[in-house]
Parts: sequence; structure tokens; C-alpha cells
Amino acid sequence: MTFALALASMPVHAADATGVYSLVDGDARALRGTTWFRLVAGTRVLEGDVIDVGDDAQIQLELKDGGTLNAQGPALMYATAIPPVDGKPGAVAELIVQHGWLKAAGKGPRPLRVRMPMMTATIGDAVIVASCDARHAEVFVESGTATVASARGKEPPQNVAGGEFVSRNDDQKPTVASRPPPAFLAALPRQFRDPLPALASRFPAAPEALVKVSEVSFAEAEPWLAGTTRKAFVRRLSPRLSDPAFRAAVAAHPAAFPEWDRMLHPEKYRPKEVSDTK
Repeated sequence: MTFALALASMPVHAADATGVYSLVDGDARALRGTTWFRLVAGTRVLEGDVIDVGDDAQIQLELKDGGTLNAQGPALMYATAIPPVDGKPGAVAELIVQHGWLKAAGKGPRPLRVRMPMMTATIGDAVIVASCDARHAEVFVESGTATVASARGKEPPQNVAGGEFVSRNDDQKPTVASRPPPAFLAALPRQFRDPLPALASRFPAAPEALVKVSEVSFAEAEPWLAGTTRKAFVRRLSPRLSDPAFRAAVAAHPAAFPEWDRMLHPEKYRPKEVSDTK
């Protein structure tokens, strides 16, 4: 049994869980190790999950003592940091969102940080609704106060109060408005107009096993093999080099993946034979 399959088939009880996927509606899957598994309601959230929410699908994850996040597909995100329940107070739960619509609610002393390509929002006792892709981010602070910072920007973080709207396009500075624009409200998923439901208590134990979908392809892995997640995913996805298609795709971009050159071309790193001379 592979490590990823062992994780997916291991029963987890509520007392052990750091969080739960309390709502799964439609086609959604999680990447664990190098394997995609079909998500079902009650699945426990694991640090390192890559969450792919299909078109018109919806998922909600509830972190124990760490807030709630609901995503409307198409959406793609990575649970990069999920502090254990008995972790130090104030530890931040962090999710990296590549694209999609989301609504997030902070809870108590354990903040929730949402990293988007253009912007990062950190919330404690606050609720935000956001939309993002590679070139833009929009955040409406529904209640409370969120701390917002530009991704890779030089501007200092700023506090955005309830009712305010902040947006950023490409490499421009964030713009704060007193209310969200009509286009944002028109595109807003209908369920995000209501408070996020608390559903985790319906799942005292996790499913016995998750259904395996497939191994991750190079195209699916490529977004994570760049930027801030690169180091973790180069290490994590190294076993996929045993697959001919994945290996060929990496070999086609040798300059992009120097970390894998030794695995692709071991002959280059063998000691050279020294000929005897008399």
C-alpha cells in the first residue's frame, strides 16, 4: 500500500481531526501524495491536500478552532498549513488559492490566511468573500476586519473593515472602495449571500476509505511546481518520474527542473573512470 493510499484509507475520529470537509456537492477531489481521491462529506482535512473543485461543484471545509472556508467551482487550492488542535495558540491556518470563488469565516484566536496570486487576506473574527485568478483578486469584507497585503508587493499590509471592498489587478496597487461594485455582486455565487452553515458535527467519524481517481499528471502538477510551493512539490512529486509520460514532460523542460536532472540523467553524475597510466 502506498503512503497516499494509506492516508486515504486510515479511519480518523473526530477527536483526532484538525478539520473536516463538511459539505461536498458535485465533482471534487483531493490530491494526497501523488494520487487524486474523490472527496465525500466527512473526509478529514489533511495538511498538504490539494483541493480541486469542479465546475458548478461546491465544498466546505471546517477547521477545528480555525475557521471555515467554502469554495465554489471551478476552484483550485492547497492546504499548506493546518495547525493541530493542540498546537500553539495563534497558529495560522493557511490555504493557497490559485483560482475560484470562496467565502471564509475566521474563528477565535486561530487566524485563517488565504493566499491568492495577487493578494493575501488574513482573518480572525471576520468574514470575507473573494474571487481570484492569476491576474486579479477581489475581496469583500462582509464583517469584522481583515488584514490584506499584496502578493509580492512592497506596500505594507492594511486593515480593511466590514463593508469595504479591496481589489488588485496584475501588478497594480490594491484599491479599497466603500462597497463592492455591481459586477462583483452580480457574479457572486448565490449561497455566499447567506452565513456559512456549521455542519462538522454531523460527521463524528471519517469515511473508511476514499475512492482513488488517478495519479497526478504533469499538467495538473505544473501550477504547484512554481513559486512559493515549488520546493515542497518537487520533493513530493519525485516518485512520478517513474511514469513515462510524466518523465517525458519534465525532460522536455530541462532548464525548469534542475532538481530532477540527477534522476533523469544519472549517468551525468557517475564518477568518471580514471585510466591507469604507467
